[in-house]
Amino acid sequence: MRTSFDSNPGTIGPGMIRFYDSILNPLEAGEYTLKAAHQVKDLPGETPAPYVATQKIVVDGPRFSINPADIHMVYPPANQEGLYDNIMPNMVFNNFALPWARSIDPAAKARGTVMAVDDDQNPIPWIGLLTIYPDDLKTKAGEPHTVTVEELVHPADSKILPPVLGNLFGAEETQISVVDFDLSYFQAIAPSLNELPLLAHAREVNTGGKVLLGMEDDGCFSLVFGNRVPKADAENIMYLVSYEGHQDHLHGSTISGGYTKIRLVLLGTWQFRAKPAQGSFIQLMANLCLAGRGGVKLLQMPISEETGAISPEARKALEMGYVPMQNNMRQGEQSTSWYRGPLLPSPTKRDFAYGPYHYSDHAIHYDPETGFFNHAYSSAWQTGRLLALSDASFSSALFTWRNNYLNAIISSVKQLDKDKIYAIAGESSSMLPATHARNAVGLLLSGGFSKVKWPQIVSRAEVVLQEGLPGILTEEEKIAIVENDADPLLILVKKIKGE
Repeated sequence: MRTSFDSNPGTIGPGMIRFYDSILNPLEAGEYTLKAAHQVKDLPGETPAPYVATQKIVVDGPRFSINPADIHMVYPPANQEGLYDNIMPNMVFNNFALPWARSIDPAAKARGTVMAVDDDQNPIPWIGLLTIYPDDLKTKAGEPHTVTVEELVHPADSKILPPVLGNLFGAEETQISVVDFDLSYFQAIAPSLNELPLLAHAREVNTGGKVLLGMEDDGCFSLVFGNRVPKADAENIMYLVSYEGHQDHLHGSTISGGYTKIRLVLLGTWQFRAKPAQGSFIQLMANLCLAGRGGVKLLQMPISEETGAISPEARKALEMGYVPMQNNMRQGEQSTSWYRGPLLPSPTKRDFAYGPYHYSDHAIHYDPETGFFNHAYSSAWQTGRLLALSDASFSSALFTWRNNYLNAIISSVKQLDKDKIYAIAGESSSMLPATHARNAVGLLLSGGFSKVKWPQIVSRAEVVLQEGLPGILTEEEKIAIVENDADPLLILVKKIKGE
């Protein structure tokens, strides 16, 4: 469904982002004819022919190059190294309608079609990103070089397949950058015509002081994505190319004529290095089960090696969505604690009897029967605080509220009469001048905040982490677990039960 688009700022709330399949200009780039007719009527005894005038106009737009100012950012960043082997490279444009500014098929208008669309009637972008691996750069992708537009559409080498661009509007002698791909290689890595709409979208962003999807600037943007993940442990090269006139040459198309190469307009390029891959999903998850990685038989049922069955306590916890996690204490001890996130396999209900909590440790629950800590609430508390503080608007509002609160206290003190001032300041101040007493009260209620005995965070290590507690393993017990290849969770359960 197509709707009008409001590019004015403030159309979405702080922290919101709105995605669009595409944003179309009122007129896409191309050639148009304006026609006006004026008919004069009701002249006595005369019926003049209508006055008709036509005028050809060209709606210009980027075609053989892109203004660098239109590029907002690229990801992965240019000339940077990182864990980029599992991401889809992308380019963000300040021009929110750039990917759909012109039709990929220049002849679409001649056929009476407003714009080239796929089978689902989605507009097809005319630009795209190609990820080139280093081994393919010289042998299959080719180095960028400069030709004229005339040489683009009429290559000197008859084995090079050019784009079918139609009217060039006098740009024949313009110098442009192109790349000549090996045709079979291009068709292997290029997206199909129906895939192109999935590789571009527009977004309206109001970060509200937060970073959303790697962006911290507000406004309307368009994005194009590559369709290949980068090669790990290698230098990857990105080409932003124009597919205009190549709508019949993409992946899955049949090309005749004995061509061995295909020529594309190169609109931009950057490169980055992807670090060696960290492992597959299964390898990464299995790694969590290793000692010191956080999980305690995370992907396995905690079945007793002696009985061959899961204990009733562990079964009950697992059915409630808890998982045993390695818990690193502040004093260096390691224990096993329960944790569960907000997505649970069993119904829950809100219980206000547990709160409110003043800090994350305050939200740690301890089961004296099993000796286990439950970090579900404390993790949620800490996550919520970090999210709140990452919101610049919220942090600024909180700071303003604190200042206003203190100023209100000082203002209230100034309004107090002399008797109340002396009553608050104490009997010893009755001999002071009223101004001094008022300042003393103001200092007590505002500047003296540093002397207020606020609730202090008491490390649980100081109050509960003592040798001999049922939920804590001693060094000797931990050594025995390693030597005997025993299950820490089972050992803990036995210790708690006194078995």
